[in-house]
Amino acid sequence: MNVPSTPSPKSQPFPRPRRAAIAFLAFAAILVPPFFRAPTAPTPQASTLVTLAKIRDAWVQDLRTKQLEPILKFYASDAAFLLPNGDRITGSVALRTLFQNIMATFNSDLTLHSQTLDTSGDLAYDSGDFDETLTNIATGAKIASKGSYIIIFKRQPDGSWQIVQHVWTGTPPPGT
Repeated sequence: MNVPSTPSPKSQPFPRPRRAAIAFLAFAAILVPPFFRAPTAPTPQASTLVTLAKIRDAWVQDLRTKQLEPILKFYASDAAFLLPNGDRITGSVALRTLFQNIMATFNSDLTLHSQTLDTSGDLAYDSGDFDETLTNIATGAKIASKGSYIIIFKRQPDGSWQIVQHVWTGTPPPGT
């Protein structure tokens, strides 16, 4: 008689439940790691982005309301402001003169439209477009302008942010 012999459970290297568990663990080891990888680039903290947006908005408000001292406090002592005509204004004294002249000559109705606000370590930038209507105080003439801007911020040792580079494009207003 020819009866197929079934091996005894002791003769199998791994009983069926054990083989299934090993196969499951091997399968899990292949699929699980992609779900637990660290992100390649951390996203900026929301609180930092809110702080930078508040600085930008306060800067605009201070320009509109001609608040010279508060607007100057947003800039580092060695900050540079690049004008649309290509001039580079650098340092606290030069920035004071620039803003004094602008505020004495024009009323500004400026609106910034931020396109990108991002941080990387101790640097951050805000880049976007602007619309501005300048009203010449002496003549009442209105000058409409549009362009782009970029503001580069640097975190200071005390944790605050200051503008270190400020670039303005578009048509420069007459007299600046």
